[in-house]
Formats: sequence, C-alpha cells, structure tokens
Amino acid sequence: MKPFFVDVLKRLAVTAVSTIVFALFSIVLLSVFFSALLTDKQVKVENGSFLVLDLSMNLTDRPASMRLEDLTRQALTDQVDPPHFNLLEVLRSLRKAKEDEKIIGIFIEGGFLPSGYGCGYEAIRELVDGIKEFKLSGKPVIGFCHSPTQLDYLVYSVCSELHMDPAGTMLLNGLASEGTFLGDALDKYGVGIQVVRVGEFKGAVEPLTSSGFSEENRMQVSRLLDLRWSNYLSSIIENRSLSVDLSDLNETLKSNYLFEPAQAKEKGFVDFISPLNEMLDRLESQGKLDPDSDEYSKVSLLDYLARPSSPSVMEEKMNNGVPKVAVLYVEGAITDGWSDDGLSVGGSEIADRIREIRLDSQYKALVIRVNSPGGSVSGSDAILLEIKRARKDGLPVVVSMGAVAASGGYWISTECDYVFAGKQTITGSIGVFGVLPNVKDLGARFGIHWDVVKTQESSDLMTISRPKTEAELQVLQGYVDRIYDRFIQLVAESRSMEYADIDAIAQGRVWMGEDALKIGLIDEFGGIEKSIRHAAGLAKLKKGFDVIEFPQLGSPFDAFTEALKASSTKIASSRLSGLSFEKIIHNMRILIYNLRNLNDPRHAYAMLPWYSGSFGF
Repeated sequence: MKPFFVDVLKRLAVTAVSTIVFALFSIVLLSVFFSALLTDKQVKVENGSFLVLDLSMNLTDRPASMRLEDLTRQALTDQVDPPHFNLLEVLRSLRKAKEDEKIIGIFIEGGFLPSGYGCGYEAIRELVDGIKEFKLSGKPVIGFCHSPTQLDYLVYSVCSELHMDPAGTMLLNGLASEGTFLGDALDKYGVGIQVVRVGEFKGAVEPLTSSGFSEENRMQVSRLLDLRWSNYLSSIIENRSLSVDLSDLNETLKSNYLFEPAQAKEKGFVDFISPLNEMLDRLESQGKLDPDSDEYSKVSLLDYLARPSSPSVMEEKMNNGVPKVAVLYVEGAITDGWSDDGLSVGGSEIADRIREIRLDSQYKALVIRVNSPGGSVSGSDAILLEIKRARKDGLPVVVSMGAVAASGGYWISTECDYVFAGKQTITGSIGVFGVLPNVKDLGARFGIHWDVVKTQESSDLMTISRPKTEAELQVLQGYVDRIYDRFIQLVAESRSMEYADIDAIAQGRVWMGEDALKIGLIDEFGGIEKSIRHAAGLAKLKKGFDVIEFPQLGSPFDAFTEALKASSTKIASSRLSGLSFEKIIHNMRILIYNLRNLNDPRHAYAMLPWYSGSFGF
C-alpha cells in the first residue's frame, strides 16, 4: 500500500506544480497582452492620404463599451469589426481632418450596421453636417456605394463625387414603421393584460392589447413618417443639387423607386458608374501610392481617432485642473436601478454620475444628451431629482435631444436651463400608463393554481397570479392620474406655459422636432456640439475648457473585467437583408427586450415602446 500512496502523492505534487507554473505563465502572457494594448499607438499619417469613413459601423450617441471579442480582434488584426463609434468623436475627427494638411480628402464606403438605439436619424444628420463642414476646406469627399440603404444614401448624397458599382442597385421606396402586436396571442394563451393610462394617444400599450394601430396612433405615426420622408427627400435634393422639386420627386418615387446604376446616374443620384478597381485607381491618381500596401495612401477612421487606450491618459485629463464641461449620455430605455449598456439605462446609475459631476468643482457645466424613448417613472424621477439638485448648486444644465427624447426622456429634460433638439428629433409623448399582466388563465390550463394568505384584501396587489379587481384598478388609475398631473406641471413650469396649454399638446401625443419648436416644447434647433458651446457660455467659460464624457470609452481592462461577469442577452448588430422573416424576428427581439425593461416597482411608465433606433428606415 505504501508505494501506492507515494505514487499518488507524487502525481498530486506534479499536478500542483504544473498548475502553479501554468498560472504564472498565463499571468505573464496577460501582462504582455495588456501592455501591448495599453500602449498608446501613434498612427503616422502620410502626406496625400485619404481619411476612410467606412459606414460599416454602429454610430451611437454614447461612447461604446469595449467588448472582449473586440479587444481580441484589435490585438490580432488591429481593427474592430464592426466598430462602434460615438457621434462626438467622429465630428471631432472630421474637424481635425479639415485642418490636417496631410489629409487631402475623405473616402466614404460601406453601409451602416444599426444596433439598439444607434444610427438614429438625428445622429446621421449631424454626421452629414460634419461632412459638409469638412467640404468647406475645398478638399473632396469621394464615395463608392454598391447597394446603399436609404439611411446610407443620406450620407453618400453629400459626396462631391459619388461612384456606384455596376452590379449595385438603389432603392428609394419610402419609410415604414412596422409594429408587432401581441394582444390576440396573449389572449389566446391565457395571459391577461389590464391597463391604466392617461391620454387620448394610447399607442404605448397597443403592442400588448391590440392587433394593430389605433386610429389615433396611426395618425401620429403617419405624421412623423411624412415629415421624416419630406426632410429626407429635401436633403437629397439639396445635397445632390437636383433640378427637381420635392413634390415631383416624391410623385416619381411612388411608382419608380428601384434604380439600376445607369438609371441612378441618369436621375442624378450618382455621378459615375465604376467597378472597384477603377475606384481605387481614381483615389491613387488624386493622392499618392502607399509603397507598403501598393494601394492609395489612406488612414482609417479608427486609427485617425487615436483613442487613448491607457486609463492613465484619461485620468490625467480628468484631473489636470482645467475647467470642464461634462457630457452625460442617457441612451436607451430608462429602467429602475443600475445598468447602462446602450439599450437600457438605469435611473440610479445616471443619478450617481450626476452626483459625481456635481461634487467635483472642476465641472462648470453639464450637457445631458438624451436618446431615449423613456421608461420607468421611478427611474426617470431619480434622474430628474439629481439634476434639480445640481442646478440648485449652481451647475448650468443644457439638454441635447438626439434621435428621440420622448416620455421619460422628456420628463428628465424638464429640469434644465435650455433644450436643444434636431428638426427630426422625436419628442413629447407626455403621458403615463401602467401595464398589469396576470397569468391566472394560463396557469389553469396546465393545472397550475395559486393560493395566498394575506392581512388585507389587496396585500397581493402586485402579483401576476390574478387580475386586479375594479376597486384596485380605480386605486391604480388614481396613482397614474397623479403622475400625469405631475408630468404636466413639470413641463408647464419648465416651459413657462399654462397647465391647460400643456395638457392640450400632451395626452401621450408624439411630436417631431420641427413641430415641437412651434408649440414650445424645445428652445432651439442644434446638435451636441452646439449644446456644449451653449453650456460653456452659461458657465462663462472661455476657450480651452475640456469636455469629459460619461460614460467614458471602455478600456481593455474594462472589457476583460466585464468578460468575467455574467452578461445578459442583447440585441445583436446585424444588417437586415430585407427578408421579411428576418425583420419579424428582429422586431420580436426588440419587443421582448423592451418588455424585460418594464421593471418599475409600481408598474408606472412614461415610455414610447414602438420606437426603434432607426425609426422609419
């Protein structure tokens, strides 16, 4: 027996030593790996280079978190595919390129990959304005498209020289908003939905209670789409200098909307029909040959951004004593609690960041960029109260509305010194609703029953095992009525208007930015950069102040740490091919994700759930 135990001990010792050596070796490898990633790379830009703006991205308002898969790909291939860029950093790069003597022009290619609340129409419009500003330098903007989506083409239309692949097509067939309605399905399977709400425009609850749009909701969605389509066509006409008016172009596209390259050129939508090899020769002739790649000299947007990969670089900027304007992003559905992934954002998380900014004397002003359809009343109120405290302490607060700032997104915008929005910002939706599901019938069909012992008749008010009684519904309706009343009062005080005037334009109705300015819901048209300048002016800051974004761009260490945590299911980035079943699945995933975000402790919501990030496109 003794030799047996000796042999076992020897094997255990060898295993233990091997494990320790492997662990030490892994630590060394990880150290080398992260050291390489955290070394700020200085990308050399050659004279005569084009800045390549590849639209194969998700353009968001907020800085994206770095994922471990992005990190690994970056280490192995020196690029992130598909990359996530935030609007402000792209606009800064365009301005930098405008003044950079080594950059002789911009080359645009690819197509957007919208995900979550990315690639919103107003963000794309601000990108287009940034490219127009670049063109003032006299440098060319050259585009090469194959089969651009309508959203892609809005960017391509601003090119001073636009080439189209001979095998491509162009589809300009208008805008549509398709909803997924579960009312009949829930009823069929025994899931009861009770609703308490305020407002004539009751579109917020229709996906759960109906089989289609109500007349009121259809009317307002139609209005939004008509305004957006008119704005889109007007932009195309202006950008391409087309000799056609809006009504004539719209009438033409009703029956003739699919264009082959020759037809697109004839209509003036593109300038040249060029295969890729001719396009590359064209770029080389305008710039110069890169001897290393044997192609035209270029620099990618990702390299040109020169993002600081080391946390110490950002920490130094945050603590250098220079006056700062904080830009805080509220992007995604507002929930109760702690979260922020670009799809949903917790009220406690945002309130904590505002508190951090308020307590740091370096921050002299706050810009809140809102790209949210709203959500939990509790989460929205947590944000509102912290903004109120910041203003009370003397911190100027400016709201910059992105693609959407509706319901809870507008709720948090009422506590500010000034509101900027775009002409195509979707806003308003001043209304409140409560959704009260129950699965009593569903459970009974499978022999599942619930029983309860309680002290009061309504002690189990929030259970989903039974429907609410009429008396309980009256109590909950009164609660929702009081929230709506407070919402109206917040807006009336913020906009210096009468209660009755706000109530008349509220009722849950959604407004486009150009209408919102007319009825007094916003102060001025403007994007994120204009909002920052205005906030700095309110704080009496001169040139030289720093702009710090919250959240900050994720670092490699953040990605590695996040990879060790359990992650929730997210809506993946994908470029929909146009197949109907793909769109149905995509819409269902968005609806399910929205349902998961309904976590208000009192089931009260100020939300626009039928909105999607690329509404209409």
